[in-house]
Amino acid sequence: MTVQLAPRPKNEQRRVVAVKRTGIIDNNQEGNFSIFCDLGRELTGFDYVAFSLFDENFQCKISATDGSANEKSERDEFNVCSYVLLSSEPTLIHDLSKHTKWKSHPEIISGESKYLGYAGFPVINKDNYALGTLCLLNGKPLSLSQRQIALIKSLAERIAHQIDLQTDQKETTSDTMHNAILKFSNRVRVNDLNLLNIFLNVCSGKIISEEEFKQLNDIGLAKKDQSNEIILTEGGNSLLSEMKLQPKVMKRNVIDTGERPTFLDDLLGEL
Repeated sequence: MTVQLAPRPKNEQRRVVAVKRTGIIDNNQEGNFSIFCDLGRELTGFDYVAFSLFDENFQCKISATDGSANEKSERDEFNVCSYVLLSSEPTLIHDLSKHTKWKSHPEIISGESKYLGYAGFPVINKDNYALGTLCLLNGKPLSLSQRQIALIKSLAERIAHQIDLQTDQKETTSDTMHNAILKFSNRVRVNDLNLLNIFLNVCSGKIISEEEFKQLNDIGLAKKDQSNEIILTEGGNSLLSEMKLQPKVMKRNVIDTGERPTFLDDLLGEL
């Protein structure tokens, strides 16, 4: 029997690009998303919950309540979750064996299927791409209440929000490092990552050798103060500013609450 591909969303090419931008597939991020699957199971009583992303060929399981994270399944016509990507609304099936389409699924016909109750929720990012699914399955036929549907929708939205944050942070970090390397190379007129590493060590207050200091001193980026401590020159500080790598100034207003400092909240807010 020839197995066909599952239908793809109309924006499939752009959707796949958005998925790959996240950098989550094949990056072992089960721990970042397992809480959503666990909550989904607790809120609904379904036997199994999984969060997956979909690249051009596979359903890539990121986290699952049965420990099967990182498994991949082909997006063929019998991959139920692939169809969830086609709509912004959840796919709710009380009993797969009674469903017009899925009652003819090979595993339903053969009796191999472990699950009959199904609920699939699309995970849609801020750019309106269905990156993946939060799917719930149960051994016996089972439906969600309206309250449960609303709660699982909220979980899917939180997953999408977390993905957006991670993607933005990853790209911001990449852009920052690219800019830093470019600014450093333009200033010192050499393409030497080891020299950049020495400079960053000084910026972060780490100890460097005399030979390493000499390299920075020769190009006017470091000097020694009256205490013989290695510090940045005016040119070094100017370069650091151009590289935009200065740490933010943390708020350290301490309020006395039984000798317990509370500036940590401010610090975490800055982060």
